[in-house]
Amino acid sequence: MSIFTCAVCGHVEFDSSPESCPVCAAAKFEQNDKLFEESMEQSKEGAAKHIPGITVNKDCKLVPGAGCIDVLVMVGEVVHPMEEAHHIMYVDCYVDNKYVSRQMLTPGVYPGSLFHIKQAGSKVKIVERCNKHGFWMAEADI
Repeated sequence: MSIFTCAVCGHVEFDSSPESCPVCAAAKFEQNDKLFEESMEQSKEGAAKHIPGITVNKDCKLVPGAGCIDVLVMVGEVVHPMEEAHHIMYVDCYVDNKYVSRQMLTPGVYPGSLFHIKQAGSKVKIVERCNKHGFWMAEADI
């Protein structure tokens, strides 16, 4: 799988580089197919605090009966610190490798997110970025 990151905001794209970033509109992407492996090598013991846990609820509470899916994300089996010096910057959601949405996180909140997915697909992918330990990813069936 080819992996591209926006040189401005760090947004990740899979398979091909878009003409412009869907998050910040920049037109500069860099290819790094080992992006997630590099983060794991940098922080071998960090997987427990970084790999996103995903819970898929096909009974959406926000828009009942509309076919939406709730995707709940908690970063790490052990809750990741959310301090100025060490925190999760954002959590991105993808359906079948296509970007859906970003949730920004700041120190002082828990490292979790909730996405209400309208788009049909077979897999949800979550990418999170730690300011100290880089990019981490997990997938789940939807």
